[in-house]
Amino acid sequence: MRAVGILGLVALAIFTNQPDLIQSANPCNPRQFNHDSIVCVCDENYCDSFDPISKTAEGVVQVYESSRAGKRLEKREVNFGNELEEPGSIWNVAIDKNTKYQEIIGFGGSWSDAAAIGIGRMSEKLRNDILRSYFSDEGIEYSTARVVISGSDFSNRPYTYDDTPWDWDLEQWSLVEEDTLYKIPQMQTAQSIATVPIKFYASSWSPPAWLKTNNELNHGGQLQEGPGSIFWQTYAKYLLKFFDAYKANGINWWGMTIQNEPMTGWDSNFPWNTCGFNAEMERDFVKTDLGPILEQAGYTPDNFAILALDHNRPLAEDWANVVFSDPEASKYIKGLGVHWYFYGTAGPYNVYDNILQKFPDKFLLATEACNRDEDNQYNRPGLGKWVLAEDYAHDILLDLLHFVGGWTDWNLVLDQYGGPNWVNNNHSAPIIVNPEAGEFYKNVQYYAMAHYSKFLPPGTVRIGSTRVEEEGNLELGAFLRPDGGTVIIVINTRDDDQFFNLEDGERGIAKIKVDAHSFNSYLYY
Repeated sequence: MRAVGILGLVALAIFTNQPDLIQSANPCNPRQFNHDSIVCVCDENYCDSFDPISKTAEGVVQVYESSRAGKRLEKREVNFGNELEEPGSIWNVAIDKNTKYQEIIGFGGSWSDAAAIGIGRMSEKLRNDILRSYFSDEGIEYSTARVVISGSDFSNRPYTYDDTPWDWDLEQWSLVEEDTLYKIPQMQTAQSIATVPIKFYASSWSPPAWLKTNNELNHGGQLQEGPGSIFWQTYAKYLLKFFDAYKANGINWWGMTIQNEPMTGWDSNFPWNTCGFNAEMERDFVKTDLGPILEQAGYTPDNFAILALDHNRPLAEDWANVVFSDPEASKYIKGLGVHWYFYGTAGPYNVYDNILQKFPDKFLLATEACNRDEDNQYNRPGLGKWVLAEDYAHDILLDLLHFVGGWTDWNLVLDQYGGPNWVNNNHSAPIIVNPEAGEFYKNVQYYAMAHYSKFLPPGTVRIGSTRVEEEGNLELGAFLRPDGGTVIIVINTRDDDQFFNLEDGERGIAKIKVDAHSFNSYLYY
């Protein structure tokens, strides 16, 4: 075994003395920063990893747990019919495999410029370790990836692929170094090591400024003129060039969103790249310009998914009513992309129920989320701040319980300052890189994502389960994997341990202890 830090050796010694604990391939090498939990450190000599998911004998439950106290996807086994001391609260949870809901699309993260540059600044070994940590079966097996079309706030600079005014034939259109040196090679590697085909989809923050009403990439602004005009047609062709350029480099596209956060384009003070669309404009852009131009080039409704909205939950229901009720637009628009921002004040999750009840042939996908240490403007990554992970785990599970098909995180990687970001909108990410020290840190959000992405591959179906009616303190969901495995995901944000009587009509009851402030994935066959 490769060398680990002193804390890692202590933790390994303690864990080994637990008779029901089953070691992962390489345990976490922990480090404490100035917060209430740890990060796992990877360097040139060592990086934690996981064993692939495997089937166990009938009646055995594999329990994977991550906690504020320092567990990181630690595995143990319990048996149906076991006995367990239960000194605290007991919750009876019954699984109903005959009641089935939505199919899982996938979980993943995003290739912003900041993420690509951050990965690119690491050594070849650490670059590969980052990508393996995300996409391989030694890692958390991401199955979706959102790719930024040209620049966003998480870039070193504002730009597009054609900043030459009035270039109607797009003769000056070209990819930039962020694509050719960083994104495309990294995506090729990820594609080669992924356990399932990655659903790559792309989002644009802004068209070239000369296509917009304000002639700027930021400060709001919309496309000039209207549907069918040379401005709208040129922008559709501009987007097509992006998909073709990446496809020529072996990147297989699953789909796109029409516009990142389109309502920001109505704010004349908005500080970074944007373009304004309302629901009617997205509907008309897709059915008149974007959809037909993509279809003619081979990106058809059968093989390429266009998502509308790509903005916050309060907009979703009205947006769906507009874009899905139009047959010509609906032919191309397969779903809605939703963001979690205004967390805690974004309104009820049951708007998603309402949408899928009215439009059952469509899907919902969470397409962006990120958070940061709001208490320290000089250290946004919040390394080891457990509440950042709880925010993720809570929102993902409630999305899934309300028919959302998956959840794509924002930046795959940021640096130790939470950037780069050309407007100083720095944030945290599941992996933080420190090129100067030759190491990267798996932050708490990485393990929150792991409890979903590694255990709920595409094709998994949500199934029925009893509901714990204390949102924010104890939550659970049940799922059936394509390989026949049953997965229960439990979040405990309480300050004390809890105990579950997990009841399966075919297996009996398994009694399982749930640590305080922990995420848990149970898997059995």
